[in-house]
Amino acid sequence: MMDWQYSDYSKINPNAKKHFPFDNPRDNQLETVSEIADAINHGYKYIVLEAGTGTGKSAIAATLSNMSDSSYILTITKQLQDQYLRDFKDFKVVKGRSNFRCQNYINKSCSEGKCLTEGFECRFSLKNRENEIRKDNTCPYYYQKYLALHAKTVVSNYYYMFLELNYVKDFQKRDLLIFDEAHNLESTLMDELTLEFSKSDLEEYLDYNLRCEKIEELNSNNYLNWIEFINEIKEGYLEELNKLERLDKLELAEKIAFIKHQINDCSRFIEHLTHDPKIWIFDWDDDYQTAQFKPLKVDNYAKNTLFDYADVCIFMSATILDWKLFSKWLGIPEDEIYAIRHKSPFDINNNPITAYDEYNLSRKFIKVNAQKSIGSINEILDKHKNEKGIIHTVSGKCRDFLIDNIADERLIAHDRHNRSEMLEEFISSDEPLVLISPSMSEGVDLPGDLCRFQVIYKLPFPDWGDKQINQRAGIDREWYDYRTCLNLVQTHGRGVRYDGDYCHTYVIDSRFRSYIREAFPSKFLPDTFKESIEGREFDLKEKKRLMEIGDFHIENNDYESAIIFFKELLNNELFKNDIYPYLKLSNLYHETGLFECEVQVIMRFLSSGAEYNHFEKRLKELADMGYFDFN
Repeated sequence: MMDWQYSDYSKINPNAKKHFPFDNPRDNQLETVSEIADAINHGYKYIVLEAGTGTGKSAIAATLSNMSDSSYILTITKQLQDQYLRDFKDFKVVKGRSNFRCQNYINKSCSEGKCLTEGFECRFSLKNRENEIRKDNTCPYYYQKYLALHAKTVVSNYYYMFLELNYVKDFQKRDLLIFDEAHNLESTLMDELTLEFSKSDLEEYLDYNLRCEKIEELNSNNYLNWIEFINEIKEGYLEELNKLERLDKLELAEKIAFIKHQINDCSRFIEHLTHDPKIWIFDWDDDYQTAQFKPLKVDNYAKNTLFDYADVCIFMSATILDWKLFSKWLGIPEDEIYAIRHKSPFDINNNPITAYDEYNLSRKFIKVNAQKSIGSINEILDKHKNEKGIIHTVSGKCRDFLIDNIADERLIAHDRHNRSEMLEEFISSDEPLVLISPSMSEGVDLPGDLCRFQVIYKLPFPDWGDKQINQRAGIDREWYDYRTCLNLVQTHGRGVRYDGDYCHTYVIDSRFRSYIREAFPSKFLPDTFKESIEGREFDLKEKKRLMEIGDFHIENNDYESAIIFFKELLNNELFKNDIYPYLKLSNLYHETGLFECEVQVIMRFLSSGAEYNHFEKRLKELADMGYFDFN
């Protein structure tokens, strides 16, 4: 178990003070910049900074950029890009074509411009006009890109710069590459590498019927079949593009742009797939009627697609949680990383967590307990009747259930299509609205009276029904718990955004207390989160000591003592409903051939209402061996 200590670095580099963008730095800002500069001078290419909300990470990033000759700052959202631009006037922001109006087609965006769809030379382009480029005579997309190409510091988002660096290649390698909100980097890369075809698009553009037989064939995970299918689709799009480009019709602009995008995606995907075919899966999304080719991991892709485009890479977030696992999942050797950690300066008493013990909302018990939980939620709403708040539901199904069963006119919700509009309505309203959402755990800034309370209805486990998540968790259980803890901590932080701000969080799902005591979650969750929980019942130091004793027995091959020890832990209050001793005993019984005992310990865990896919698979294996009967 990793014990990541908080930094006590106290030196201040004169250059840090010189290049700091504001008059009065916050506590530890100059020290953090100085420590990072020191690490760079000692030859580290990769620096990980976990700095809690309120430490001023943007100013730290700005100072480091000012100290370098050239830099990129990448964020996850356009809103964060705009924030950098507001705070640091010398930085240049670059965004994608869809954010700008075409100068030829006024009612079209630059992503549908004539220069893309028909290949003609636009009079507003940059070509051959290096010395007469002005805002009033240049395409707005290319003008902002021109300014960014010549700027010392460029601020962009992950998606845009991934495509630019790898395929467009107008932007070149720089001294410094800063990843803001870096906890999103792995999932963003996974999204970028994913290839999708919707059934409706294939029918509309290619008159191609994606039949069940073809889906079953693709589901066999034969990557040669995938390549054959993707090449077939690509050729179809190329033929269609050739037909459309002969026509000069404005209404075809969007269609041509889409087809070109699909062709490029097919080419890129085949290149990635052939690099490492074993880590890819095919999935069929029945809700969206979409065929998806997804990576399980990106550790073999992050370096050559992003990290090689800078001499130094800095990863910043309030929720790195575990820098060793973070580096492993991105394919960075541990000895090449310098890791720094700073606690949030905010008073934890302003962000308390109240956990309910009555409502187990696991798949097995949610039908029984969901209706019972409504009374407690109504009490929370009544307690905060004059304040705004959010109810985080994890899924659309839970959102719909609460909307249907809570009679409160303050409630508003959104669907897949109007999230931004409903969030804006919530923020701008003077009424004490309560927003119910499955997707507001991150990327939403709700300071002050915009959010005085929030309800985490159900533990935010990644969707086990998602094939990508299921298979990734099967090979790396820590990753699954890491994503759960990341979601918990991010959600908890939505309502407290500045010193003196306050927000009360309520967790309805009774599995919360037992979950955060489990071995994996307890090591991921930061101290500030644990200390916010009212009525904590666990001693983490004592728990860690006991776990080390058990591991000592195993490392010395003293399986008999280890079995006795872990059986005692099953009844220890610190490990109540914790999977750790059950998992250790299951492995020990399996190792020593005590399969009947393994069945008993697995059944004891599952009978508590807890779920663990690995145990369900083990029971099937034990049944095949004749030690368990599902009947």
